[in-house]
Amino acid sequence: MKKYTFLAVITFFAFAAVSAFGQGGGKAEANVIKFAKGKSSAVITGTLAGDEEAEYVFGAKKGQLVTIKNPKSDVFSFRVFNTDIDYNSDDVTDDEFEFQVPATGNYMFFVKISNDRPQPAKFSLTISIK
Repeated sequence: MKKYTFLAVITFFAFAAVSAFGQGGGKAEANVIKFAKGKSSAVITGTLAGDEEAEYVFGAKKGQLVTIKNPKSDVFSFRVFNTDIDYNSDDVTDDEFEFQVPATGNYMFFVKISNDRPQPAKFSLTISIK
C-alpha cells in the first residue's frame, strides 16, 4: 500500500513541476492604454532593465493626432506600429513624437531602454490622442 501512495505523491509533484515550468514560457499580453472619462491623455509608467520591453496597445481613429512625450528620451526609446496597415515608426528617441493616425484600429506601443544600461530604470511617458 505504501508503494502506491509514494508513487502517487511522486506523480503528483512531477505533473505540478511540468505545469509550473510550462507556464513560464508564454508571451504576455500587451497592456491596454485606457483614458479616463473625458480625458484625451494617459500616463504610462513602469520599470525596465536590460533588454526588457513594456508592451502596450491603444485604439485610435483615422485622422486623429497622437502625441507621445518621453521626458527620459536619453534612457528610453519607443516604437508605435500597426501590422494590419504596415505602419511602423521605428525606434523613437525624441522628447516628443507626433503622428496622424493613418487608419482606424489598434496600435502597438513598445517602450525599451535605448542604451546599454544594466540597472533598472523607471519610465513615465504621456500619450495624447486628439
